[in-house]
Amino acid sequence: SLEERELYKLEAPDIGILFHSALSTMAENLRKKGRDFADLSKEECFQLAKEIVAQLAPQIQREIFRSSHRYRYIAKKLEEVVARAAYVLAEQGRRSQFTPIGHEIAFGRGGTLPPLTFQLSNGVEMELVGRIDRVDKAESEKGILLRVIDYKSSGKNVDLVDVYYGLSLQMLIYLDVLITYSEQWLGEKATPAGILYFHVHNPIVKANKPLSLEKIEEEIFKKFKMRGLIQADPQIAKLMDTSLETGYSNIIPVALSKSGSFYKNSSVIQEDDFNEIRSFTRKKIVEIGEAMTTGNIDIAPIRDKQKIACKFCPYKPVCQFDPSLDTNDYHRLSSLSKDEVIEKIREGDGN
Repeated sequence: SLEERELYKLEAPDIGILFHSALSTMAENLRKKGRDFADLSKEECFQLAKEIVAQLAPQIQREIFRSSHRYRYIAKKLEEVVARAAYVLAEQGRRSQFTPIGHEIAFGRGGTLPPLTFQLSNGVEMELVGRIDRVDKAESEKGILLRVIDYKSSGKNVDLVDVYYGLSLQMLIYLDVLITYSEQWLGEKATPAGILYFHVHNPIVKANKPLSLEKIEEEIFKKFKMRGLIQADPQIAKLMDTSLETGYSNIIPVALSKSGSFYKNSSVIQEDDFNEIRSFTRKKIVEIGEAMTTGNIDIAPIRDKQKIACKFCPYKPVCQFDPSLDTNDYHRLSSLSKDEVIEKIREGDGN
């Protein structure tokens, strides 16, 4: 039961918790009133943000936001971030046919949805449990479409190379849970529409000349473009961004040509490949579960170019990994492109 020593200071995870809790609380309060973000005006966003941050701030690090003038100032700036993010979510909602149907959806025993259950080859039964930030739904010719949105306090993207090596499975697990239990939850089998990260921040616009307020708002809105993967169907993209005809979307990571096809740099994936990746992810989960339950504790942190797993690891004094020793070495990852990863997954290569 090792745990980090708790220090009385504000760190990035604390800010992330505040952002996450504020937006989830705001969404839940709106849901109880039969509303969602798309109904909010800019003034309402800022007023709600002020009320909710004031409510949540005392719960962070034993009321650290009340400990000094500096922290009170920080709390005010974080309030502005939440307000800005809420207003952008409202604008995105007004330009989309996807609407939120759930926030903080728990899956596991006692949750809204059951856990994903796996029978391991060593006889252990493993249950996967968790909580999904936000689930959006849209109706289409394909029936119900579902997408997952995850709030992040730093910029993040879905990297299929990380998925292939088992380093980033969270969002695909969320989507798998939703699709697996969609009939039980919604009464109809759903189709995966996408997995997207929403970056909670308050960006600064840089310009070489004076801009009108409308132009500044437009540039700020663009900086909130979500990142991730969506199904390679132009109609689904247009449901996510109803203003999208040709060119780049300001909401999702895609662009359409005049012929209606996606630009090559669009973050899209075919529906069949989504299903292949779902199957691959399950195999990877079983592999990880079996390694854990059979006592595999080899010290072999991953290294991918300049990215090293040890950088932010709090357990260095316990692990004592030292690359200068012959017995200690990194688990070095091979560089792969998105297309190579998809091809390997299609071929069933999970090594």
